[in-house]
Amino acid sequence: MLTEQERMNNAMKEMLFHEESMAKKYSELTQEITDPKLQQMLKGMEMAARNSYGTLSQKMSSLGIV
Repeated sequence: MLTEQERMNNAMKEMLFHEESMAKKYSELTQEITDPKLQQMLKGMEMAARNSYGTLSQKMSSLGIV
């Protein structure tokens, strides 16, 4: 049975992985799509995912989660 701390660590690591995956996906889609408006939208979504990744990564560091 996992402790509450272990469950929190696992959840945060999973969220971090998700944000990284989404940023990569948005970046790939931006390269495939030719419509400038859709490219701009996807770039914004990629940036948001990368910002969330950074924020989450900092929070994990402050909590000692590696």
